[in-house]
Amino acid sequence: MTKTNYQKGKVMALREFMEEGNTISILEMMAMFGVQSPTRTLTHFREEGMIIHKRKVTMLSVLKRLNKFCSFQEPSNLPVKEILMTEYWVGK
Repeated sequence: MTKTNYQKGKVMALREFMEEGNTISILEMMAMFGVQSPTRTLTHFREEGMIIHKRKVTMLSVLKRLNKFCSFQEPSNLPVKEILMTEYWVGK
């Protein structure tokens, strides 16, 4: 019986998602793909020659995007319009 490397599959799925032109935040990487070390994964992508761009967006925009795939409910007193998160995408 061969041992499956699930972490490798998660990273491959994330790579394909980003190469399709999608933007993604660290929260989404963890929730949607189960990537346990998103920053390290992005570093590996860069080392492999991928051009990764980034920008700051509100947490609200990340939660709206994330809620298309799964259900996240922020606490009522969390200022999601004021909290900034970083989103990443692949460039040329």
